Amino acid sequence: MIYLKYSLPLLFVAAVELLVKYNDRTICLWKLLTGHECFGCGITRAFHALFHLRFQEAFEFNHSIVIVAPLLLYLWLKLILKHEHKK
Repeated sequence: MIYLKYSLPLLFVAAVELLVKYNDRTICLWKLLTGHECFGCGITRAFHALFHLRFQEAFEFNHSIVIVAPLLLYLWLKLILKHEHKK
């Protein structure tokens, strides 16, 4: 269980890749129910583009990628460093 936090980015990348590659429909519950996009719509495709170093395309899918991606990286590093500091 201790190694799960080290592999979180890998699991996240794999989940995004699978969702984008094998799902042609939206996964957004709000869009499915209302037909309208929410603020998070496109973030999965934005991460997919970001993982493939297509920064402009990622920004076009969802502008909040410039905030969400660094925030997730920060939280992951904080989780790792918190555990390392306890030793």
